[in-house]
Amino acid sequence: MAEEFEARENPVYGRKVFFINASFTIEQLAKGMLRDMEYETYIIEDLKQSKCILRKNPDSICLVNLDHVGANSLTVVQYLNFILSCEGDETLSSIFFGVLSINTSPKQMNLFFYNVKLPCGYVPASPNREDFAETLKCILDVNGAKGRRQYVRATCEVSGNAFISIPTKNGDVNLPLVDFSSVGLACKIPEKMCGVIAPNTSLPKVDLWLYGVKFPAPLVVLKEFKKGDMNVLVTLFAKNITKEVRKKVRSYVFRILEGNIDTQADYSNPDETVYPLELSKKNMVVNMDDLPSAEDLGEAQELEEL
Repeated sequence: MAEEFEARENPVYGRKVFFINASFTIEQLAKGMLRDMEYETYIIEDLKQSKCILRKNPDSICLVNLDHVGANSLTVVQYLNFILSCEGDETLSSIFFGVLSINTSPKQMNLFFYNVKLPCGYVPASPNREDFAETLKCILDVNGAKGRRQYVRATCEVSGNAFISIPTKNGDVNLPLVDFSSVGLACKIPEKMCGVIAPNTSLPKVDLWLYGVKFPAPLVVLKEFKKGDMNVLVTLFAKNITKEVRKKVRSYVFRILEGNIDTQADYSNPDETVYPLELSKKNMVVNMDDLPSAEDLGEAQELEEL
């Protein structure tokens, strides 16, 4: 257990967080409170797509719900064998696994503690959402989910689908987005505008257009820089932007990111592995049958007290 919370070097840009076989409560937390706290969270609906997606997102965190009930559900030991198979796959060895459960027995918990690496631990799925969210937050922070970034950002295709509209004396100027987050955005500017808008300039009447929807988005200019052949203007949302707009912008960030993950799934080549119902002796570090049960431990404690 101690090694699960030792300091470790984490990616500068953090880790994506994937939930497999999420319950309704877990999904609500992943897409609600955790995203509001700026964790980059995703739901993998189909276990058969999990390895394909995880291979394309190395150094991610993956939390498996052991209590899932449905057509794709596995037994606790099958989930353990699934994680072991990922550990033995070089292309998946950088994934940080954890398991979520409220129903498993102490003996089943020990199966994981003794037989598999579990950097994100064994997490009790508390029925209290605030407590559960706080527990997940602590685990994600220990494992570097955010890295040095504090806000989840989506990269855009530089096109007419996402842009800001700035009013000028000669009419509105539309600048396509390069990327954006719930705290600000970067946009492409033409050569003739380079050096025109100084840092700390307030742009109070900007409209932000995201895929046909317009939002009032007052901005403050942060800086300007060159990215390859492109001139980029970096801005922050002004303090008076509404919470509602900020929340909607965040939802568009995740809409883009979820679309990117969905394209990574390979529905033509799903993982059809039938994971064993028992843990093989060669994979077993500790034979659980050799360990005392919870009842035996209780009896031993009573004798010790006598």
